[in-house]
Amino acid sequence: MSTSTAAPGIQQEQAYYGDTYLFEAAATVVAAGTDGDGAWAAVSPNIFHPKGGGQPSDEGTLNGAPVVPSRSDNGLVVLTGGPELEPGTAVDCAINAELRKRHAALHTAGHVLGHLGESRGWISTGHSHYPGQARLDFLPEGLEAGLATPEQREQVRAELQEALDAVLARGGSVSTAMDGAGHRVVTIEGVNSEPCGGTHVARLEDLAGVTVLELKIKRGALKVRYEAEHV
Repeated sequence: MSTSTAAPGIQQEQAYYGDTYLFEAAATVVAAGTDGDGAWAAVSPNIFHPKGGGQPSDEGTLNGAPVVPSRSDNGLVVLTGGPELEPGTAVDCAINAELRKRHAALHTAGHVLGHLGESRGWISTGHSHYPGQARLDFLPEGLEAGLATPEQREQVRAELQEALDAVLARGGSVSTAMDGAGHRVVTIEGVNSEPCGGTHVARLEDLAGVTVLELKIKRGALKVRYEAEHV
């Protein structure tokens, strides 16, 4: 059995949309309740990124208690595991800054690498921006002849790395905006713009150690593994 309460005309500002580097914030509870996982609360402004879009969730605390963020069926980001709270309660929120920056670096690097893959005519089919598991998936149809051997795949990997290094050497800003349909769009200067709900670095100069690790064809997909860190 679950119970919940909400502030009238509930609205939640997603502060992480506009500022990746907002690691602490005072907020107000706008909805709260309990379910099978214990107490949960939705706060505004919300600095927690929930799992989604190939990016893992933030880790952090609500009034000093560890919480797990997730997105509810009605679109709210809710924090589970903290104390039972009532709507209108003032709270202190904090996230793990180093983990947030790592996730942002991997996500931004993934956008750049995805753009470079699509520039080669590859069709993107999926992605993961998890630390230690970051990869992009593409359709290999029509590409098999040029990726058949380890030597060929290594050549393509080196070409991707060279192109990636050139983009990063130029640098450029990374910005976000809401389009006319209410979708958040991430724009990487000199690269591309695409809808995305994840966190990103402020500039390409914030990236370090961006490396194309491996190309392989597995279960009908071309998988490109990569790594990235925040300076």
